[in-house]
Amino acid sequence: MRSVLNLETVLQTLHCHDEGDGIGNAEPYIWTVFFKVDGDNFAVEAGSGLIGSPTIVSSNGSHGNLGNTDVDEGDDVAIPEAVGRWSTKLKPIPINDAGLRALLGEDDVPAIAGVVVQVMEEDGWPDSLANTGYNAFVDAVHLAVVKVAASFQHALSAPTPEQIKAAIEVVKASAATSVKAAVKNAMSGWELIWYGTFGNNDDGIGTEAFTTTTDELVKTPAITINRRWSGDESGDGDWELHGVFRGFPQIDCKLERLFSYSSGEKAGKGKDAGQEKSFEAMRGFRDEGFRQLPGLGAWWGEFETVSPALSILAAKRPEVYDALHGLLRDAGTWLSEPDSRIDRGARERLSAVLDAVEEDASSHTLRVVRQARRLVERLADATFAEALELTAQTKPVGRRPRKREPEQAVAQAE
Repeated sequence: MRSVLNLETVLQTLHCHDEGDGIGNAEPYIWTVFFKVDGDNFAVEAGSGLIGSPTIVSSNGSHGNLGNTDVDEGDDVAIPEAVGRWSTKLKPIPINDAGLRALLGEDDVPAIAGVVVQVMEEDGWPDSLANTGYNAFVDAVHLAVVKVAASFQHALSAPTPEQIKAAIEVVKASAATSVKAAVKNAMSGWELIWYGTFGNNDDGIGTEAFTTTTDELVKTPAITINRRWSGDESGDGDWELHGVFRGFPQIDCKLERLFSYSSGEKAGKGKDAGQEKSFEAMRGFRDEGFRQLPGLGAWWGEFETVSPALSILAAKRPEVYDALHGLLRDAGTWLSEPDSRIDRGARERLSAVLDAVEEDASSHTLRVVRQARRLVERLADATFAEALELTAQTKPVGRRPRKREPEQAVAQAE
């Protein structure tokens, strides 16, 4: 049986190789629609096959939604979270047909998720036409995804990547046709004449659909999203989109999963005696000391949020791996000796982890990281007991509390 995955789809940057509109004149904007076909709304039923309705998530397709209207060759345009990031749970699609379960030897089939992107260049359209075009784009993607799901209704196996790719071409073609028709229908008589002759229409730089499945994400937890539109493929200029799909299991103990996942094949072995001792100490702290300092809960919640992405980085980058496992050893020492100091090496390991978290972080997480950095600076020469008090008194996000020395914090707590 397949596991439920936490899925993060992130469109990170749009790189301009050639703006196509003269120096500093490019005004790109982006249309995005995220979707999934999964166990939330689909099942394989007896006699009916795959039935359900896809989840479709739209955002804002208006002019200027990238926040940069003066783009030149060589520029990287960061894609705002509001239009470029979607987090969801990806659930396998249950097979409720006992006969088909026996035939396939499986209880479920993999879920599919994706994002359809159209990069646009603002020229002469009024804002209303850009919004009209985006709404048509969303409707077309919705209809096309429904059709794609229906095409797999009675399949006796999960669709292959090639089949999914072929079906997604239907999504792209349908979206392009619908947008053109909707914009044309929304134009007034003079606009039809103007934009059909001398007027400067907004240009469609390029369209692409990116998809992944639960099985692909289990095999490769971070899947690159990349597409370049240039030459005849581009409607205007030379542009390249970068992003990533990240999938990670939904698990009860994210802390142990973080370290077992980052060890994996890299370490070539399971937890050593020192790691197990640290975990035992942390479990004991969770059941006792942690509950006595309610302020720690907010920090733990933030750590749980970023730990899956951090585990992927640790599996790829030795410096992140080493910092995490160094902190695991530190934790075992600190919990057995609360009066031990947070030395410089430990603070450097904390900073290395924060550096990794900061990469491709959401705006909320960036605020948390900034707050955490300030907190780490205040831990110089503090004992572990003092550090816990300081951390519990500091909110992850929000107004920074009045600075207290470690000794003052402990005294106040007493």
